[in-house]
Amino acid sequence: MQKTKLNRLAALLLSAGLLFIAPLCFSRTAEAAADKRITLTCTQDEIILKGVQWELFQIGERQDHTVNFIPALSEYELDLGDLSTEAVDTAAKTLESYVTAAGLAPIAAGSTDSNGELVFEGLDNGLYLAVGKPLQIGSICYYPSALLLEILGSDTGMSYDAFPKFYAEHRSNADKAYIVRKVWVDDDDANHARPVNITVDLFENGVLRETVTLDESNNWEYRWETLDTASRWTVVERKIPAHYEVMIDYNSQQYLIRNTYQDTPKVTTAPPAVTTTATTTAEVKKPAKLIQTGQLWWSVLPLSVGGLLLIGIGISARTGKKDNEE
Repeated sequence: MQKTKLNRLAALLLSAGLLFIAPLCFSRTAEAAADKRITLTCTQDEIILKGVQWELFQIGERQDHTVNFIPALSEYELDLGDLSTEAVDTAAKTLESYVTAAGLAPIAAGSTDSNGELVFEGLDNGLYLAVGKPLQIGSICYYPSALLLEILGSDTGMSYDAFPKFYAEHRSNADKAYIVRKVWVDDDDANHARPVNITVDLFENGVLRETVTLDESNNWEYRWETLDTASRWTVVERKIPAHYEVMIDYNSQQYLIRNTYQDTPKVTTAPPAVTTTATTTAEVKKPAKLIQTGQLWWSVLPLSVGGLLLIGIGISARTGKKDNEE
């Protein structure tokens, strides 16, 4: 009799324990699912670049050869090429321009440490854009190139190591000249009509400074000068012509806007909106939890059902005993 009571008590304790453990297991799994990270390492000619400020943007996700942009970018007909190793650098520059134009807030921001490193944690699968600000050391200014990064896979502890490219310039007291040029890729306009002009916005450090018109009268180009050589300029074609896709490339002083004709305009499907939070401090901000996919719900159901079965067995056994005694 005593042994039977002990067995029933053990069954009840086990079932209660399983019901308690199940939500904990799920909670830890869900938390780990967003535990991926990106590490930026910034050096140039064996010089460690400490204090480079970076912002991280989530821009969407890739499905095969199609990029599904977040809603803020889905209205633009962006040409990202095939996202091969050769094309990804230009794709990042194009996205940098339109992230600026859309006024998109970063999901995280920070500065490189004494080792030239910066870690963004708490990320999920998707496409990300890292945009850095120029860093001046003495008379030399280092300009970082934007980075297009992709996190894939089910490994919850994945770490993506990236090494941004920099170009360096000696600062002087002379004005620095820039030029933006428009190029059409449409078989010399043989089968369709180009627009008579395009409108281009010029942004300095993310702030709109000037809007210009490019057409045949100025040979589809515009030139401007500035004394602040440490500024970071981006150019944006305001309204992309119908049946065209845009790609933007640049070096230290020249910007190229290339429009490629497409017989059938590309249809881009935007995923659900992503909540972003602006950051104003140089400390690394952990991004808001993004929408999770593939979380391990399977462990919750069997554990819960098992616990309920054990409780049911215990109650049934206890009822049976009372019936026998009566």
